Order: sequence, then structure tokens, then C-alpha cells
Amino acid sequence: MQTEIYESDPFTGRKGPRLGALDSDYRFERNDEFFLKSGKYRVIMVRLDIADSGGMRRELHVLKL
Repeated sequence: MQTEIYESDPFTGRKGPRLGALDSDYRFERNDEFFLKSGKYRVIMVRLDIADSGGMRRELHVLKL
């Protein structure tokens, strides 16, 4: 599934700058932690977009630790 990663504002939780994208079947959940080149991040929200044509994409909103 196409997964896009966005950094969230630590105070409001609003979607911030895009950190990257990847194609992964891993089931991300809230509080999962992972590393990118720019540091360690924690997932605070997973958002799925399901198109009428059956395609899916996912957004991860993350906080830098």
C-alpha cells in the first residue's frame, strides 16, 4: 500500500511537512516507533483513503522523538 509520512505539529497535531513515501504492507498502528535518516519518530495517527475504484493509500502522522 502506498504510504505517505507527514510530521505533525507537537501542540496541535496538524499535518505538517511531508517526510517521504514508501510502498509497504506493514500494518502501522498508533505509538509504533521507527527511524528515518532525520531521526526517530512515533506514529500518532494513521489515516486511510479508499478510492471508489478500490485503490487505497495511507497517511502516517508522526512526531519526532
